[in-house]
Amino acid sequence: MSLETYADAADLYLTRGQDVNPRRPLFTGDVFADVPVPGIQTGGTALIMAHPCTLRGRQAQLKKHVLVAAVRDHAEVGQGAWTKGYYDMMPLPHLIGTRFYVGRFDEMGRALTADLLKTQRLACLSVPGINLLQQRLIWHLTRFEVETYRLHEAFAHTFEEADLLEEWNDVLCDGGFAEAEATILFEEFIRADLGNRRTLQEGLRDPQRRSSVRSAVRAEARRAAAQRWTSMADTEGGEQDRAR
Repeated sequence: MSLETYADAADLYLTRGQDVNPRRPLFTGDVFADVPVPGIQTGGTALIMAHPCTLRGRQAQLKKHVLVAAVRDHAEVGQGAWTKGYYDMMPLPHLIGTRFYVGRFDEMGRALTADLLKTQRLACLSVPGINLLQQRLIWHLTRFEVETYRLHEAFAHTFEEADLLEEWNDVLCDGGFAEAEATILFEEFIRADLGNRRTLQEGLRDPQRRSSVRSAVRAEARRAAAQRWTSMADTEGGEQDRAR
């Protein structure tokens, strides 16, 4: 048995520090700065372990709790060592500066989503980083080895959806929408019945359809933002006329 590892610390991260987009939806592998976890820590860094589909309920509302793992300082461990040991940890090298951290699978618990939202998101793991996290967690819990490419096959549509929601939020929020409102509209749009019980969200499961889904979502985001800008301009114009 030999788990996979990373070639470069940067490969594990999508964004870190100031590069993290606050409008990106909460996702597996996000790292937050100061999170109380009952029975685990009164505060400290935490790593989201939950699948993104478990983070939201009806109308895209975030659920009250989210499964996280404590993140701890750790002596530096070489890349090769992760293939044959440290099975209860996720390597997080250079999470902050050049320091070495790990996510601890033996220190997991439920955090309040509200506590995550009010603190700093330090990093978002990349696609390879999340696949590695999932592989190590599955091995830790079951001693069953799953190649990361197979995890990617099962998980790829959720990466696409998160990226699209991040783009959608940027466009709509810049166009005058509140983020919560924009997220609900996104869920309604991608889950709308296109006929024969087909939806854009289901289309993301098919690699052949993802390009057309991306185009449809981006076009709708631009349309909704333009419509809101026009509505806001008309409202401001009417108020100015009444003021005269």
